[in-house]
Amino acid sequence: MIKVEENNIEHNKVVNYSLDSFPCGALVTNSARVITYINSYFTKQLLWQPNDLIGKSVDVLFTLSSRIFFQSYLIPTLLHEKVCEEMQLIIFHADGRRIPITVNASLRADGGISWSLFNASKRDKLYEELIKTRETLEIQAEKLKLLASTDELTELLNRREMKYRSSLMLEQAARSHYSVSLLMLDVDHFKKINDTMGHLEGDRVLKKLGQLLKDFGRKTDLISRFGGEEFLIMLPDTTQSDTLLLCRRLHKLIAEIKVGDSSLSVSIGVSICDEQISFIDLFTQADNAVYKAKSRGRNRTEIYLDNS
Repeated sequence: MIKVEENNIEHNKVVNYSLDSFPCGALVTNSARVITYINSYFTKQLLWQPNDLIGKSVDVLFTLSSRIFFQSYLIPTLLHEKVCEEMQLIIFHADGRRIPITVNASLRADGGISWSLFNASKRDKLYEELIKTRETLEIQAEKLKLLASTDELTELLNRREMKYRSSLMLEQAARSHYSVSLLMLDVDHFKKINDTMGHLEGDRVLKKLGQLLKDFGRKTDLISRFGGEEFLIMLPDTTQSDTLLLCRRLHKLIAEIKVGDSSLSVSIGVSICDEQISFIDLFTQADNAVYKAKSRGRNRTEIYLDNS
């Protein structure tokens, strides 16, 4: 009998030594959630004294939110599954600091619980860094997407993006049975502006016009510098009379842009569709209309007609 007791004592010493060498917290609670064992991790890393924990409820270690989680989820899971792994909880350091931990727990045959607790402070820091990195990458991706879809000078949609979005808008219009107007604006005598005043002045004029169109347009409109001195505006759900009214307003506003002693002017070609049509066909119609506006003296609006 004495020999058996000596063997048990030696066995416990070996177990305690082994648990004390673990780089994590080892904890045992009985069926009443009272702490019956802690390894040296609690005294060396968390600065708890054994008398402060042994014989005390495990609640002294955990924050309120962790105690609620412990009671509402961890205990029912242990009773059903006998084991819980990688639970995220928060415990108190002896000085009151809150320490995030990852917990593994298993139900013992006597109804108690064996716990292993891993400090997750560095993991949480790494997680925060990963989140920040992802946010940075998302911002950079958004910037690249913006650069790929906008004209550098005017910050309007570029040719490729305009064609893509316009096709989508025309498909939506066909499904919803509403009309779409496409305006093509071509700056009058733009080559003369570049030749007599220089390309910097030409760029200033284009940038000024681009800003005017951006301020003029509705949120639902698509506005693009389609190439050179050519701009496109696609107006969803807009009647012919409303489109012509918008064109008159545009002519008046654009005339406020001064080029030397003169006012800037544009020729506008309009194509309106109320049935399914491709962007290329609608664009060609607006292009024909703007050609007619230029041939009839410029600084005017012409609407494409089937018999024109």
